Amino acid sequence: MKVKKFLASACVTALCAFSAAGETGDQLAELFGRADSISNPQISPDGSYLAVICAPEGKPSVCIYDLVGTTAPILVPAIADVKLTGHYWGNNDTLILNVDIFENVKTSSGRRDYVFERAVAFNVKTQKPVMLMRDNRGWLDTNNLAAVTPDDPDRLLFSMVHNSTGTGGVAYAVVRVDLKTGKSRIIRDTTGEVIDAVHLPDGTTLAEIRYRYESNKTYTLQVTADGKTLFERKDLEFNPLSVWGVDASGENLIVFLDEGEPYGLFRMSLADGALTPVVTHGGLVEPVIDVRLHTVIGVEYTGDQDTQDIEDPKLRPQLGAIAQAMPDAAVTLMSWTDDRSESVLRVEYPGQPADYYIFDPGTGALSPIGNKAPQLEGRAFGKVQPVSYTARDGLEIPAYLTLPPGKTREDGPFPLILLPHGGPEARDTLSFDWWAQAYAAAGYAVLQPNYRGSAGFGTEFRDAGYGEYGDKMVLDVADGAAWAVEQGISLPGEACIAGASYGGYSALMVPLQAPGTVKCVVAVNAVTNPFGMAGQASSKTFYANYIERYLGADRFSASSDKVRITPTARDKEYDLPILLIASKEDDTVPYEQSDQLRADLRNRPDFKFVSIDGEDHYLRSSTGRYQVLLNSLSFLEAHLPTGN
Repeated sequence: MKVKKFLASACVTALCAFSAAGETGDQLAELFGRADSISNPQISPDGSYLAVICAPEGKPSVCIYDLVGTTAPILVPAIADVKLTGHYWGNNDTLILNVDIFENVKTSSGRRDYVFERAVAFNVKTQKPVMLMRDNRGWLDTNNLAAVTPDDPDRLLFSMVHNSTGTGGVAYAVVRVDLKTGKSRIIRDTTGEVIDAVHLPDGTTLAEIRYRYESNKTYTLQVTADGKTLFERKDLEFNPLSVWGVDASGENLIVFLDEGEPYGLFRMSLADGALTPVVTHGGLVEPVIDVRLHTVIGVEYTGDQDTQDIEDPKLRPQLGAIAQAMPDAAVTLMSWTDDRSESVLRVEYPGQPADYYIFDPGTGALSPIGNKAPQLEGRAFGKVQPVSYTARDGLEIPAYLTLPPGKTREDGPFPLILLPHGGPEARDTLSFDWWAQAYAAAGYAVLQPNYRGSAGFGTEFRDAGYGEYGDKMVLDVADGAAWAVEQGISLPGEACIAGASYGGYSALMVPLQAPGTVKCVVAVNAVTNPFGMAGQASSKTFYANYIERYLGADRFSASSDKVRITPTARDKEYDLPILLIASKEDDTVPYEQSDQLRADLRNRPDFKFVSIDGEDHYLRSSTGRYQVLLNSLSFLEAHLPTGN
């Protein structure tokens, strides 16, 4: 099969005519701020269609391509006030879209922001979207796939946890949903402590996960199967277990134990609960799941680049063949047909936008689908280099340094942007970063520290962040600026800091905890009152405990201790320019967090606030990214000019 290059295109003449030295902030914002042109390509079970996340209208949507016929490409119509979060094929001609619906709801305790997670079935032949489970509107989350049923392709099984009227607690339910009508019927309902389960494609329950709240914020966890308890832990304050699914043999669960001993990835026998370690290669670990068979077919590791270990005997050689042909790239499987006759792969070189291909092992044909950012085709990017430096207490901090395109350290010093990631339990990698590359294209050196508490560097490094939310985790970022000066990359005081989410919090805290390190701040969707965030988390939950662990809540014996790590409580101490940007529909870090600091700083002449309508926390739309880059590049040029 030969597939034309659907989404990739040559540089648009009007955009590519600008040389790097002649580009304005507006032009860089337009180029680097576009939403991803393609991501998450999913081939249909029989190989007839390809569905990709695309953005011809500036916000994530879905484009569907006919791979075997002559039907024109389909742009799935946008649904008002709905945000797309994922997609997969329910059957050969029906695509399931996972969406979020953001609503501000009046409750007995006042108005609150809610995000309703829903699933939409889109049939490529009728081209009509059908909202699934509309008959259960009171449930917040109705898009958790439990099983694709090959023997009944027009129906899927979904699972959810809902309030139990009988016990006053929660109940786990399995619901059969008609893809044509959206109507649903509960086929299994539990009471008590079941909050999740693993099912076979026909819906048969293999195992159940149970959590029982005890007292003093602790839980008992059990994994049960066929009436037996396979795994149990008591007195838990944090969730130690992720159950990924069943392995290809059908005899074991694949589980990740993230707390205590043993730690790591294991096969858990469905017969007796015996744990057999799965050898891993470090970094963040995620499952590679066959959605239709509901089996774990491999493991994906996120280190400097993504790598996969695939166990499927037909897909493993397909991945290996392309990886061998492109040894300097990270090659990962994205999707495949049911019979494994074709697969879709992502090929990503360090610091460059990913390319996507369809591979036909029968003919050896590798057909290009497109590039993540075709508008940047042909231009040079800043080279991303892994570096490390020593924090003031001796801990080694891994980081990534991006210099302006075509430049080396010998061309320095450069004005420096510190760009800490969010999370905080996350990490940066060598992958293309639209934000960092835009700053590099403007003439800045960009340092992205993986401060203590970041994920993917071992449990000791992660645990070093517990209780250091506003202290050593912030100082690690500040120490990156000192390292850059020592290395001749930048000059003392010639740095600003930018970040989003926890990275935005870090940006706001660095000038308070390490005065003189930076001369300006860009904070996007930032945490400004971490104790307010903790207070909004539902009590008696693992998430509330998780926030408290990073904050080190038990170390705050006086209100003054809390003030020390709260930007809104220290607003009068700021003596440098601040740009604050906030998304109106952010349900991860509520808009009110930024709005509170805006109210505190509104009378300062060197303070600017930008509100982005219709955008959420993750800046996936062209509008959101463009506004972040346009406003921050102008702000940085005013306070830390590059001289370009």
